Amino acid sequence: MTQRAAPAPVNGAVIGPTRLFGAITMPGALKIAPFRSIWGALLLIHLSRWVEITVIGWVIVEATGSPFLVSLGVFVRLAPFIIAGPVGGALADRTNQVWFIRVTTMGRVAVAVLLAFALFTLGSNLWIIYSLTAIGGFFASAVIPALRALYSGVVPQRDLTSALGFEALAFTISLIIGPLIAGALLPFVDPALIFVGTTVAYALAVAAMFIVPSRIANAVDDTSDGQLQRPGLFKSIGEGFQVARSRPAIIAVFAVIVTAEGFAFTYLHLIPIFATDILGGGPGTLGALWSAQGAGELTGSMIIVAWLGKRIASPGKALITAVALSMLIGIPLGLSSSLPLAMFLLFSLGTSASVFGVMQSNVILTSTPPKLRGRLIGIQTMFIGAFPVSAIIVGAIASVFGPHVAVAGMSTVGLILIIGVAFRFPQLRERLASEE
Repeated sequence: MTQRAAPAPVNGAVIGPTRLFGAITMPGALKIAPFRSIWGALLLIHLSRWVEITVIGWVIVEATGSPFLVSLGVFVRLAPFIIAGPVGGALADRTNQVWFIRVTTMGRVAVAVLLAFALFTLGSNLWIIYSLTAIGGFFASAVIPALRALYSGVVPQRDLTSALGFEALAFTISLIIGPLIAGALLPFVDPALIFVGTTVAYALAVAAMFIVPSRIANAVDDTSDGQLQRPGLFKSIGEGFQVARSRPAIIAVFAVIVTAEGFAFTYLHLIPIFATDILGGGPGTLGALWSAQGAGELTGSMIIVAWLGKRIASPGKALITAVALSMLIGIPLGLSSSLPLAMFLLFSLGTSASVFGVMQSNVILTSTPPKLRGRLIGIQTMFIGAFPVSAIIVGAIASVFGPHVAVAGMSTVGLILIIGVAFRFPQLRERLASEE
């Protein structure tokens, strides 16, 4: 299978002197009109998702009060990444990426409708909530490779870090606003009605994606004897794994991802428990904790977009430094019983997490041929599956020894492991050019 990027005029026609409010030049990737529409859709998608996450966490903690069942909710939301990531990556390299994003977003509309209907009719039925959350997680994880592969075809390589930074910015703006909205509404509005609102937001995201011309996506146009030749889906996935194994920098990034997702962000699994049992708060406290992390990620994303992105000579070194800092922050964060201190540490954790998120994709996209980028990002998404696995582990530890021991202990072990990864993979300390 041979794939070619969209014709040059697609990019060239939209990079002109686009200005905001007639005076301020748009920064980086936002100069490109299709990317602006994609970014608008991402804002709506992430906002809806964070409202859902906050409401579902609150519904579960109110119904059960169990750290394990709250963590199980995290697991079922993120476990589909293990399967959907590679499959979505292969499909992103085989199909029109714009249409793939449209279809998966329509799937999220359907899940939001079903969540609202289930809560209206069945109440807090955990198995229904878990099942629909897992389906939503499948759509959320399958679309990531298509999005990031699409960036690399839409924006010039010099603006790729900017595009990834703006993706992180959309995520973090939503992480701040979404939980605050949910926390403010939950005392007064039935959770089912909140899901009606997320349905509307997802539908608007679908509309935004229909503004994006489908022709900007990579197209499969290689023929042999007049017939379109495509490898099978599983062969496509296998090709991605073969390329990953042949590139030490990518293997190193995957090792960092597994370590970080397994140990660096364990506090996030138990935020509903800390909000109620440790800090003695309610929905407002829950929303404030999520938003503190979001404010940190927003700050980190803005630094990347405005200043840091083009100044990092070694994305791998920045990646491992951000993960090590996240582990260090997790130890006092897990031991904290003070809301102001927890919010400050969550802010700091969010800042380092934004660098972690952008730099891992940067190394993979710039080290991979265009026709394989979807598959490599799909494999990257699969390794994020360590996060839901750690949710089960930290939830079980918290149920026996308490949340303080669970979070601080996992962060300590993770710090030791990430130091080992840094020494095992010296490629992380090299300039990216050595792998290109």
